[in-house]
Amino acid sequence: MALAGCHKKAPKPEVRPVRSVVVRPSMGGAEEFLTGQVAPHRVVNLSFRLPGKIVERTVAMGDKVQVGQLLARLDDTEASQTLRAATADALAAKASLAQAEPLQKRATALLPDHAISRNAYDEAILRYRTSVEAVQSTEARERIAREELDHTRLVANADGVITDRLAEVGEVVAAGQPVLRLAEAAGRDAQFDISGDLLRSGLATGAGMTVCLDADRQACTAGTVYELAPDADPLTRTYRAKVLLDAPPAAMTLGSVVVGRLAGATGAEIHLPPSALTAQDGKPAVWVIAPDTMTVTLRKVEIARYGASDVTLAAGLAAGERVVTAGVQALYPDRKVSLLDDADVRP
Repeated sequence: MALAGCHKKAPKPEVRPVRSVVVRPSMGGAEEFLTGQVAPHRVVNLSFRLPGKIVERTVAMGDKVQVGQLLARLDDTEASQTLRAATADALAAKASLAQAEPLQKRATALLPDHAISRNAYDEAILRYRTSVEAVQSTEARERIAREELDHTRLVANADGVITDRLAEVGEVVAAGQPVLRLAEAAGRDAQFDISGDLLRSGLATGAGMTVCLDADRQACTAGTVYELAPDADPLTRTYRAKVLLDAPPAAMTLGSVVVGRLAGATGAEIHLPPSALTAQDGKPAVWVIAPDTMTVTLRKVEIARYGASDVTLAAGLAAGERVVTAGVQALYPDRKVSLLDDADVRP
């Protein structure tokens, strides 16, 4: 009896009930939906090239303008007087040239016959050349004065819409100081504030996007991502993405709210709930259930991107494998498990 008491049976290992899913890659990739607004593709600050006092403004915010249309005007009194003086100097120089030219021709014809002294000939030639240079100089000053008079008028350099008024009539502005802001009609953008996770998932310039009006999902157009902000906004920690719209409908006016649909990769992808993840040596890992022994093995995986409700894997699992999704904290290698609910199998 004493010897029989030494051969007690060892207790059976505890079986841990867990929830699980079978890995079933989904085709067609993921889609991201973003909310943004329509913005002009190019915005130009319009300014005068000369300093002066604004005496007239012919447009207001929201006005549509055409290329070459007068938008504002400076006081041109001084510029007009400068032009009149330059024009008078040019006329006087031309009159002097008209008088010096026949004298130069006459002196050139008389010199071979020694009918004129060399000094008189040299004076005639010098007077003619001086008159020619004076005409060129005064004509150049006249052109400059005329251009400065033209610069007192601010005209639109492209078709578009006035989006902001930065100076008022009666205000003295410096050269180059913005007076009006023009949103050019050529081209429309859709601007979105995206998360850093979307950038890390591989979004880059050149990606295609379908953009639709939030108020009318039938008004859509294609677009291309052409600019991604290099740093995040200090308040929202999001990145500004700009999408050039190919052929925006007329309903997509400036400031309209739009929804962008960004298609992901077209290959097969594996999605798991976030609860399936654990860690091994600081790397993400999951518990894989062996179907024959019903034991678990820890396996490292690579994460493609994190979503709001799931995690997309880049590598580490194959189709048909069963992964633990609940109860991962109590597992260790080769531990036996049972399926808490065998019907709980999600792709």
